[in-house]
Amino acid sequence: MEEIAQERGPGYRYSRRATLPLIRQLSVVPNWRNALLLALQWAVMIAACVIAIRIDRWPAYLIAGIVIGTRIQVLAVMMHEACHGMLFSNRRVNDLIGDLFVAYPLALSIDLYRVAHMVHHRHTNTMRDYDYRAQRKDPDQHFPKPPRAMAVLFLRSLTGLNYYRVARPARVWSPLANFHNPMRFGFDFRLALRVRYVVWAVLVYGAILWSPWRWQILGLFLIPQFVWVNVFNRIRAMTEHNGVTDVSEIRGTRTVIPTLIDRILIGPLNVSYHLEHHLFPSVPWHNLRRLHQHLMTSDPLYAQDAHVTQGYWGVIRELMPPPRANDANRQAVPIEANP
Repeated sequence: MEEIAQERGPGYRYSRRATLPLIRQLSVVPNWRNALLLALQWAVMIAACVIAIRIDRWPAYLIAGIVIGTRIQVLAVMMHEACHGMLFSNRRVNDLIGDLFVAYPLALSIDLYRVAHMVHHRHTNTMRDYDYRAQRKDPDQHFPKPPRAMAVLFLRSLTGLNYYRVARPARVWSPLANFHNPMRFGFDFRLALRVRYVVWAVLVYGAILWSPWRWQILGLFLIPQFVWVNVFNRIRAMTEHNGVTDVSEIRGTRTVIPTLIDRILIGPLNVSYHLEHHLFPSVPWHNLRRLHQHLMTSDPLYAQDAHVTQGYWGVIRELMPPPRANDANRQAVPIEANP
């Protein structure tokens, strides 16, 4: 945190002193709750897969794909929890279960994701932040965009034409991309982790390929990943730090108050309370909403300055150009201040 203050100058950092007693209460990892939640995601995905294969009609596959896609988004958020050591309180269990049942099925690794993500937390919205640098290189992540360009972005995302722009920076989190050159991205993807991934891949993909329904299973799990990563996860990612003034720590990250549809498709498990997570990353997902409500009611400075948006559609409107200056009935939205 001292590094942040030095980079940004005095007055940038938000004071956490008054909230620390509550944070100690909220920072308890719910082991059994997370275990049951993880088991539920896999039960739903397997059930959707079995039902679709038994019916064997394209509407069943479509519905199953949508259901599986929403559960994949939950797994992505649980991977983020595991990265912070908040999936299970025991670090070894956290990383092992996080890899086997969360990250590996998404073709990612907890250890690889963690090394870049921790830097993101320490140097948010600076050139030391890998996510920030990746966004600067990606034209799809340059905002504001006029309505026509925003519509084209979502059309290209839905059809997969810009998937490579998501996949390219994600290589730093991929076991495959780091397998032959484990120091390629600056992290030692040690031999034990590579062996673990190989054993998992042989057993899981071997069982799928041995099955007579191999193509249905692969399609039901891989196609929704493709769509959710390139459409809904893209929306979630672009709302977190784009279109904010970043004049202070609580103006450098956005919290989104999600609708029911938002929670199902884009931001499950309170992941949309992103400002609270950046300020207090030790607080697990189930307490982020409570933390947000506490800060909004107990801290006038936070309530006044925190960048809070109602719904992901509200963020999309913020990321489109402000109206003309002579339109007195509407107010322009501040655009990202960093060069």
